[in-house]
Amino acid sequence: MTQSELKQKLYDLVREYFGKASVIWGKVKVVSPAPPQIVLNMGAVTRHYLPIVKWADGVIVNGFPSKTTLQIDLYTKGAPLQSGSGVTAAYENTAVNDLTDFVNYLESPYIDDWRERHDVSISCRHITDLTELINGTTWDYRAMVELEIGFTQTAVGHTGAMYESGMPFHKNGRPKYDNDGYALDEAGEQVLDGSNNPIRLPLDGEGKPIPPAITVTPSGGRTQTLADQYTGWFDRVEIEIKKED
Repeated sequence: MTQSELKQKLYDLVREYFGKASVIWGKVKVVSPAPPQIVLNMGAVTRHYLPIVKWADGVIVNGFPSKTTLQIDLYTKGAPLQSGSGVTAAYENTAVNDLTDFVNYLESPYIDDWRERHDVSISCRHITDLTELINGTTWDYRAMVELEIGFTQTAVGHTGAMYESGMPFHKNGRPKYDNDGYALDEAGEQVLDGSNNPIRLPLDGEGKPIPPAITVTPSGGRTQTLADQYTGWFDRVEIEIKKED
């Protein structure tokens, strides 16, 4: 799993719970949403310097156990407190209580299934009331919870680019296409389109499938030349033993 994929999964998870709130990433130029508001910030990513190595049909798959943090800031106006005449006299600070309910959700069996399905661990560090740090009257109450996130980053292929000898691979080392150019999923089954027809790569003049070009990163990284590097592999070694006279 890449960091970008992890961010999207975490965002979807938070958005699923806070269905009536505005969920945004911090440090991004966006229009200020209406309350209540949830702001997410990812911390630094650390990972083991030695990967867990496995081979899939001659393709090397390196898995790097990694950790990061997700800071969740909740901004809310709180719950209305009404006077005897039914008029709202003030608003109660519910920021910490609301985030505690969210943490209870994260520790539920439902999220246990989510963590197992996505191979992501989530643990809560602490919940803090930060109301006194707010300047102005836009937000009345604020609380913050920091989560520790564990996940596995995967690098496939000789150069870690998920390509070898021009052919792309899934993160588990299985090829994305068979020798005839038909698309395969991570389990090795054919991928079908909306009309239930198998998806296939375009063919060249000789009828051979044309592998897709590698995707360059937004920062200009990765090249097809590096991705096509291949060392080969073997599954048998013949040793000749000479007997001395």
